[in-house]
Amino acid sequence: HPLLGGGGRTGWTAEMSVQLRGINCKDFLRTFVLRCPSQRDASRCTFGRAIGRALSTAGVSDQSGGHSFVPDVLVKDYAYELPANRIAREPAARGKSKLLVALPHEGLPQNSVARAVRRLLRRHHRSKALNDCIDIRFDQMLNVLPEEDVHLVFNESQVFAARLFARLRAGSEPVEAMFLSPEMPVDDPAVALSAESEGQVWRCMLRCVVAEGQELLLCGGKEGEPSAPRLEVQKVHSRWEEEGEVEGVEASVRFIKTAASGESAQQLFDQLGHVPLPPYMERDARPEDTALYQTLYANNKSAGSVAAPTAGLHFSNAMLSEIERMGIRQSRIALHVSAGTFRPVGAEKIINHNMHEERFSVSREALVGIIESIEACRGIVPVGTTSSRCLESMYWLGVKQILREGVRANKDFTLEQWEAYEIEKQMEMENAPPTTSEALTSLLDEIDRQGRSQVTGRTSICIVPGYRFRLCDAIITNFHQPDSTLMLLVGALVGGTRPIHAIYNHALQNAYRFLSYGDASLLFNSQKGEEKTLGAATTTKALYELVRSSSKNCGDMKVLLHSCCAPCSGAMIEEMHSHGLDVTIFFYNPNIHPRKEYEIRKDENKRYAEKLGIPFVDADYDVDEWYKRAEGMEYDPERGRRCSMCFDMRFERTAEYAAKHGFTHFTTTNATSRWKDQNQVNHSGTRAAAAYDGLEYIESDWQTEEMNIRKYRINTDEKFYKQEYCGCSFSLRDTNMYRKKEGLDPVVIGGGGVYSDPLGDAAEESPDVVESFFTDLKSAES
Repeated sequence: HPLLGGGGRTGWTAEMSVQLRGINCKDFLRTFVLRCPSQRDASRCTFGRAIGRALSTAGVSDQSGGHSFVPDVLVKDYAYELPANRIAREPAARGKSKLLVALPHEGLPQNSVARAVRRLLRRHHRSKALNDCIDIRFDQMLNVLPEEDVHLVFNESQVFAARLFARLRAGSEPVEAMFLSPEMPVDDPAVALSAESEGQVWRCMLRCVVAEGQELLLCGGKEGEPSAPRLEVQKVHSRWEEEGEVEGVEASVRFIKTAASGESAQQLFDQLGHVPLPPYMERDARPEDTALYQTLYANNKSAGSVAAPTAGLHFSNAMLSEIERMGIRQSRIALHVSAGTFRPVGAEKIINHNMHEERFSVSREALVGIIESIEACRGIVPVGTTSSRCLESMYWLGVKQILREGVRANKDFTLEQWEAYEIEKQMEMENAPPTTSEALTSLLDEIDRQGRSQVTGRTSICIVPGYRFRLCDAIITNFHQPDSTLMLLVGALVGGTRPIHAIYNHALQNAYRFLSYGDASLLFNSQKGEEKTLGAATTTKALYELVRSSSKNCGDMKVLLHSCCAPCSGAMIEEMHSHGLDVTIFFYNPNIHPRKEYEIRKDENKRYAEKLGIPFVDADYDVDEWYKRAEGMEYDPERGRRCSMCFDMRFERTAEYAAKHGFTHFTTTNATSRWKDQNQVNHSGTRAAAAYDGLEYIESDWQTEEMNIRKYRINTDEKFYKQEYCGCSFSLRDTNMYRKKEGLDPVVIGGGGVYSDPLGDAAEESPDVVESFFTDLKSAES
């Protein structure tokens, strides 16, 4: 094969030839070309390494037909009982439907969008405690979206009147002809609809049995006349069978005698067609459905859907205007929804289901806007599963473009059903996958090279539980059919069977309306094991901005990390290392009392630094100076003047050491604890840094849910000492007074045990718990 190049220079070996025997050549070559399309960058991916990887991937075989990378998902695990009376057959007024906000459970990782929505819901409901499922009206969603920190993505594809009727002969009963997608001379629906209809070939479903070459008369024209529009069956592909319906076929048909005056396909469908309402509505389309089954922002230049992107049906003109007024970032993309969206999954396992293909287009402007929001750490919130599938496909197409470096892409990009999972499997051999920003930028660079204004292509991506979302932080979506691929998609987003069934049970028990004309939900991405923008770690926004905007390379940014203890250090050190920062730990905590507690915390911190190979600076235990500064503040409350003094003293010493020893930045682990006032900590840090030219204090949100979960995961893994009070003698006194009031024994220095339950420990520092503690404290003081 020419791809193998021939000759000894390729790195081909006799052993590889033996390995290749019995392996499907298509699988091997696809993998090989993906991994190593060019030999000009031999240091990055040599021909021999690519051959080996291709053999490894293509050689895996099991009962799934070689697709060992596809999650083993049973479709029945995502089924539920949907009563017929819960299927909406008429829409609510736009904006007035119900919206179920399904918040992740407090003890689980939550992304920035989920945290912000939870905070705004608390304010909206004037309540600290929230259930996981909150019922609001759809137009109230704008009250709980963090306007500065989200980017909405709308599918502007327009539904066309794709359901026509035809007769086998004059006078016979009409039969349904459901048009799916154009095939010739172009297969882009938007282009085909704007072109002359005469001679176009379309794939359609005919509710009758026909033979190739047979003609059908389209109803609505001049029936029986020679000039009546007709269809000619070009090819019969398969049978079309649905329970309770007459037998039909899927066929390719050609329009004939339709355009005596140059009539476009769009004009023909508008004249003869009907709105393609889903079959589960069990009613014929009415004239008003033409407007109701269409989003208000549908673009006639992006016509081509045979089903509405129904999540968008809820948006009223008033809501769209308010989104503009609020300055919420938004982008419009187009994925032409096919009739396959109604097709039930008949297979027991999802791997045996053939996913439908859909065309998409994303403008350069939309692509640039999404990249900018990703780099600014805004949450990406697609409206509907169609927008979600398009966005996720864009990531994998960008990854393919990166991996195929040196090979020019075709005009159209294509992603096959399980290709994302296959590529991810291959990327496990690499150090890190391309970031979201890198992947989308590679597509941007490619269309710029081609001189094109948009990315166009086809996707068959099948998103099922086990898939890791790359772009979607949350999704606005309707409630889906129990035997659909869309149920598997939302199940994948929220974390599997238990959470999705809890959400759907709540909807069923609270009179929500289901399917296309039904109510909506706001669901959040539960997967935060890896960060979508920068790679393996979940990034805090300010730290990301610091690294991105710094004139220094990451390796030249020396950070002095003031550490109060090992348990507060782990997640911060992990986060900084994920950015390639040079970190040194600085231990200066004269507030910690008694000396035994001080030594326990210092020794544990030092051991952890040694384990990581990080320099550790042991500063003086200047306890007398600390008590001198604390005079008159002995009974000040936590987060009061005494805490400000304590931060000032420690950070002044940290900043002095940093300036003398060539550090460019410093920050503190005190900012990770939710028991501390983060603003109070940061003000002290900023003041201390201001005394030295060229020294910056890193002010970041270290108290995010992800950071909290990571902190306690590391604490459990390392079996860190579980301290039971802040550190100073006054906090020890107040803690023991509280414990006595609660009937608990006093704190035993060194007797707190070790961390062993990351979720339980994280829950003890949840926002609700901390807020409740300080509310009770203020009440007691008053």
